[in-house]
Amino acid sequence: MALKSITLTGEQKKVLFLPATNPIQIKGVAGSGKTTIAMYRAKHLLDTYSDLFREAEIMIFSYNNSLTQYIQSLLPYVIGGYQETTDVRKASNRGLKVKVSTFHKWSYSFLRSHGVFTEYTQMERSEHNEILSHAIAESRKSFQGARILDKPLNFFDEEISWIKGQLIKSLNDYLSTARIGRGTKDRVDKNDKAVIWNVYETYRLEQISRKKIHFDDHAAYCLNLIERRSIQPEFTHIVVDEAQDLNKAQIMVIKSLVKPSTNSLTIIADTAQRIYKSGFTWTEVGINVRGGRTVEFKKNYRNTKEIAQAANSLMSHDLEDDDLTTMDVDSITSHGDKPVLILYGDVEAANQALIERTREAKRKGGSIVVLHRYRNKLDYYAKLLEEGGIATEVIRSDNLADFGSNTVKICTLSSVKGLEFDHVIIMEISKMIIPSPDGFGQDNDEYHITTERKLLYTAMTRAQKSLCLLVPRSYPSMFIDEIDRQFLNVLR
Repeated sequence: MALKSITLTGEQKKVLFLPATNPIQIKGVAGSGKTTIAMYRAKHLLDTYSDLFREAEIMIFSYNNSLTQYIQSLLPYVIGGYQETTDVRKASNRGLKVKVSTFHKWSYSFLRSHGVFTEYTQMERSEHNEILSHAIAESRKSFQGARILDKPLNFFDEEISWIKGQLIKSLNDYLSTARIGRGTKDRVDKNDKAVIWNVYETYRLEQISRKKIHFDDHAAYCLNLIERRSIQPEFTHIVVDEAQDLNKAQIMVIKSLVKPSTNSLTIIADTAQRIYKSGFTWTEVGINVRGGRTVEFKKNYRNTKEIAQAANSLMSHDLEDDDLTTMDVDSITSHGDKPVLILYGDVEAANQALIERTREAKRKGGSIVVLHRYRNKLDYYAKLLEEGGIATEVIRSDNLADFGSNTVKICTLSSVKGLEFDHVIIMEISKMIIPSPDGFGQDNDEYHITTERKLLYTAMTRAQKSLCLLVPRSYPSMFIDEIDRQFLNVLR
């Protein structure tokens, strides 16, 4: 992807001049430039903040490793700054010199620097699943016939993650806390909660006996360290990109890292792109962004009108959400071809369509990404394209992506969040892939469905010029029927 200098337009500039003290919230639709705004807000704060004893210390927290790498690759291109009433002004230094990290990368480093990992070790996913399966089996002995124990491992995985994210310490707290983040058809009653708590306690005791820390434990450990050792806040300003996917405990940690003298948190979020089930309110964590401290961006600067119409028609089927910012499709002036929906008969036809579409995108020029729901298919598509003479690069959390190269990027639907490409190709949109079968707590789990719908919507809105959806003719995803056919060019 070709990197270039970034400039703000119109309503985006206003954010820079919001107060540099106390929290502000920026709610924006896909394509409204939230990540760009995050960087220029950080740049403006760095350029204008003055202290008699030290310069501003600014941190940008981003959603995942791929977005962190992308932001870091763009920092040298954040040049100049803005006057409140005029255009770009020159700055003494080229680029933006701030820290950028995911929460988990920062928390691991923080815990390690304070000696936590001299006694404990990070838990691997396989060990987590083993301990959780054992806890469920043990709970069956005490709660014979409890139907809640028939739910899949993923259900308990999410519930334990939510319990930890909410910092719930006892069964009474669990019983009295509203379970935000599950649909009405997947509610749990007090009896169910008692069983789930037994699973959690059994899991936790085994985890402690093995001296293991799960990523979901990081926030609680950080809060404990900060309070017990009276660790002083490090940053004058913190910018949180994609804040809707952080849980309550993580936000509380981030809040504790900013100096009281500024209390400067810039929270950037879009509930339409929330892809994890970790609901909470800002009031719960002591953050006031009401009234004039919240700005909404409804204009889409990224997508063509045709791509936005298709994506919006999908989101029109989502659950009611009072916090949802609605995209103003009518304001989009950029036009292009309708997104292409290819209905294929078999794997060979899908592979051939991928190669042809990728070659066509390369002829048009610009950046290209190929997406799949699961990471275990990424190498397969990389090999397929390489054999077709097309250079590729797989984006993973454990490798540094070169966003300045001309290679076709390949990544998961989750990893592409926050990024943008000229051409987007989404593979295998089938009922066996998305919504992911592993995520259902029960049949017709509406909250899992809405989360997966937002995941596909997020992926679709990464496209700046062209979008291609590859769908098996015999078993299409339920979401394909939700996209209005008038906004698609359907090929069979």
